[in-house]
Amino acid sequence: MANRLWKVTVSSLFPNDNRVESIYEGHHADDASARDAALHKEAINNGGSTIARVVAVEEVG
Repeated sequence: MANRLWKVTVSSLFPNDNRVESIYEGHHADDASARDAALHKEAINNGGSTIARVVAVEEVG
């Protein structure tokens, strides 16, 4: 199965009640893999100090 391009929007809640949305794009086999990769990147980018959730997944290509 070929990898397709996915765009995943992640909403993160920081300890100071500040909410930030980030968009991650990448080539993955399916939407579940794209979600996992986006949440992993979000955890790395924020040092695991947020509560992150996926709000949208879109196949781009």
